[in-house]
Amino acid sequence: MNKQEIINNLENTKSFIADCLSKAKREGIAQVEIYAAYHTGMDISLEKNDLNTSTFSEETNYGIRVIENHCQGFVTTNDKASIYDSILDARSLAKTQNTPDEAMELPETSPQIHEIDGLYHEDIDSLDIEDLVSVVSQILNWRKEKYPKISIDSGDVSFGKGYKLIANTKGLMVSELRASVSAGYMGMAIDGEDIGSFDYDSAIGRNMDSFQKSLTHSLEDFGSKCMGALKAQTIKGFKGNILIPPDSVFSFLGDLLSSLTATQIRKKRSKFGDMLNKEVTSPLLSIYEDPHIPCFQGSSAFDREGVSTKEKEIIQKGVLKTFFYNHFEARKAGLDRSNGSALGGSSSVPYCGPGQLQVMPGTSSLSELLNTKTKTILVNRFSGSSNSSSGDFSGSVKGGQLLENGNKYPIKETIITGNIYNILKQIVAVSHERKLLYSSSQVPWILIEGVDITGTDEG
Repeated sequence: MNKQEIINNLENTKSFIADCLSKAKREGIAQVEIYAAYHTGMDISLEKNDLNTSTFSEETNYGIRVIENHCQGFVTTNDKASIYDSILDARSLAKTQNTPDEAMELPETSPQIHEIDGLYHEDIDSLDIEDLVSVVSQILNWRKEKYPKISIDSGDVSFGKGYKLIANTKGLMVSELRASVSAGYMGMAIDGEDIGSFDYDSAIGRNMDSFQKSLTHSLEDFGSKCMGALKAQTIKGFKGNILIPPDSVFSFLGDLLSSLTATQIRKKRSKFGDMLNKEVTSPLLSIYEDPHIPCFQGSSAFDREGVSTKEKEIIQKGVLKTFFYNHFEARKAGLDRSNGSALGGSSSVPYCGPGQLQVMPGTSSLSELLNTKTKTILVNRFSGSSNSSSGDFSGSVKGGQLLENGNKYPIKETIITGNIYNILKQIVAVSHERKLLYSSSQVPWILIEGVDITGTDEG
């Protein structure tokens, strides 16, 4: 199906859904929301350095939400003809609820929905299985010719396109076409009995040109990380610096960001409820959300409820500037509208959280951070557990490096522990270079001091 055929499909679906919503209103069902998600695409998987299987998929999923007497019922179906029956099912579910909440209602039409450029390039329409096979061959040849010691255990190359459509009985109806091509791969370097740490990387683009650029950078990063993990040695523990590369930054920011959802604040599961406009991290850290960047993977003109998204500062020079609200949480907090932070898809009810985040660059050069004379652990990947309420975390450094006096040494069996909310106040440098992750977030390298690092070398 090409772009025009997808547009025709979308227009037919709009008309059908509008008829279902009108019928529901005539039958006295005042609040109905329908989320239609159409996707078609092709995927080729990789396994053990070889092409594995190919699959073609095409599906439209409908998520139907009915609010009755301030209670919510939700069902899904992939049968267009059964949408109205699903509305009745969702209404029955809502009627069986016995915990009404006056804040539970559907949002009104958003005043401004601006189309975002570059979310669907017609280039994608010309792709077929031969193009995907060509990309797979490119990846396998890259491994064979440049990094034969790397084993690609699994991966996939795919393209997909479609639309999302959200409509409700309050007159809201918004839609957006999307298409992309992507690749991902997981593996490790093996040299005799020396097996390096497992790693992964991915590439994604809205058209083949942007995808190929992303693929070139991604494969080089993947190869460098895998090969750099060979000959790893244990180290002695110490209290000192960790350098977090862009790929790992959100592993450390995850608990902070999840604690900023209005749901966590309302349920008093977050320690940031009374911290708006107060300093919560080092002033070197600034994070903002920009859902309107052309061609970016995470860009969207509207959120899960059809409310217009907006740029917003999250952390500005260490100061907390906002929380993430969907419509329900905004009403619970006494606000007129949400700030466009409803998340989820057609298979779930809306929840709230961050969208397409950007981390502002600092003033330090990456070369300066990598060639430090101070003993520093480069945390290539973090694997561990944490408690978002307390902020306590503990986990292993995967594929890490010890940086010291301008040299770097691969390490293993190294653990870092601490409290994420405390160490985010101990950021001492942020690089001015940033890396684009998943064609969605620009993220710098971040240096943190005073972290507890445990090694197993007792010599």
